[in-house]
Amino acid sequence: MVSKTAIPFLNPHPRPSGPKGLHRATGVVSPAPDAVDGEGKPLARPQPRQRQKTQKPEGPLKKKRQAQPDSETAAGGRRAAASSASAQRRAAHKADLERRILDAARQLFATQGAEAVTLREVAAAVGYSHATIYSFFSDKAALLARLVAESQEELSALLAAALVPVPQQSNPAAAALGRLVRAYLRWAATHPHHYRLMMLACSEAPPAVFAQLEAWLASRASAERALQAQTLWAALHGAALLEIVQVPAGGLDWAPLEARADALIRLLERGLLTQPPRSSRS
Repeated sequence: MVSKTAIPFLNPHPRPSGPKGLHRATGVVSPAPDAVDGEGKPLARPQPRQRQKTQKPEGPLKKKRQAQPDSETAAGGRRAAASSASAQRRAAHKADLERRILDAARQLFATQGAEAVTLREVAAAVGYSHATIYSFFSDKAALLARLVAESQEELSALLAAALVPVPQQSNPAAAALGRLVRAYLRWAATHPHHYRLMMLACSEAPPAVFAQLEAWLASRASAERALQAQTLWAALHGAALLEIVQVPAGGLDWAPLEARADALIRLLERGLLTQPPRSSRS
């Protein structure tokens, strides 16, 4: 068998383990020479190669990812718009249902009496369960109060508009009285259920309506003004009920409403405008 020492490549010298340029096997100690150029200057160490990144063309997937935030923003805007439109539809449906409940209740209360009508009947008139009524009104008293308040507000606003002075009139008080009477009777004839509910189903007289009648008599003394306002209201209320209840029933050859309103205005003018206030009489 051949020994490893007899074959040099099978037993190589140990690798250098000392400082650079030294080799234990040689026994020669000398520094490793520095690399120099032709002028004796040391050569610069080669720098590692920097990898240059090249801009790759944008593919369809990258373009899709870049466009995704814009699409998400647009989708969010569409969702918000859809949510707002849905909320508007719900609000409109709720307002429409509330108006239907009020109209049905007003008609039932005016024709059958507030005491005889139940909330179940009101719900049946609009095609919903009575639990739906309670989502709008706590009880029948709240529903009735809402109806009376709406009717009173509408009529008082109409009377206030009739009392607005019109320039260049020879007798402003008489002209205002004519507008007041006609506005009252026309509204009552056009809204019979509103009027009957406001005046008959409620135990308290509408104060806003009475305040407008007193406003026409503002030049009178306080005691005289209250009495004459009550008298004026009695005349208007009687004429309104005749138009709502008796005229449709027939039985008499009723004159048209405008003719009866003109006759009432002439009577009120003679009674309220031609006579001086009682406090100034001798």
